Amino acid sequence: MLKLYRININHFKDPLEDKRLLQLVDDSRRQKVLRYLMPEDRKRSLGAGIIIRKILNENGLCEDCLKYSENGKPVADNVFFNISHGGDYIVGVASDCEVGCDIEKNGNAPLEVAERYFYLSELEYIRSAADKSRAFFTLWTLKESYMKMTGRGMSLSLDSFEVVPQGEEFILGKSVEKGCFFKTAEFDSHIFSVSRELPFTFDPMDFHEILL
Repeated sequence: MLKLYRININHFKDPLEDKRLLQLVDDSRRQKVLRYLMPEDRKRSLGAGIIIRKILNENGLCEDCLKYSENGKPVADNVFFNISHGGDYIVGVASDCEVGCDIEKNGNAPLEVAERYFYLSELEYIRSAADKSRAFFTLWTLKESYMKMTGRGMSLSLDSFEVVPQGEEFILGKSVEKGCFFKTAEFDSHIFSVSRELPFTFDPMDFHEILL
């Protein structure tokens, strides 16, 4: 089972301008939202809280059930989920096994990061691509989704595991962590990737759009 959620931050106002939006999340999330200085960051934090609340509610849980891992990843009993935000979107995934996701807007990629931290096979994939930024962010989102799936987050270094291109697909190569399966897609100039413990399929059209 895999369910996808998505919110476009351009479709709602800054929570400071429309206080009604703050009632859509619990008090701890409201405080977190209001700590951000920039409107876009407040929107992203609010959207993340709304998606988390929806996932929990659909599984008969509430925010009080949330716990946090050593790396700050929110977790709950009997449901696996992950949230990411980048560019104009907040996205979420819910699953019946370990899962991670990441989204980035395709733009000017920091290719020097790949030169320093990526495996040779990953670098060759970027160097041979017509759109090197797209290739970079595809690998970046795949790698970050895996880091989040393991629960290690950024404590798992980028060069400690390998994402291997195989035609139009990607597989996990060298890694000291658990195995996984990857999927990646592009929509509205954003690249979205999911890493899951068990095999899966998804279509970008399968997103559950949340309108505020």
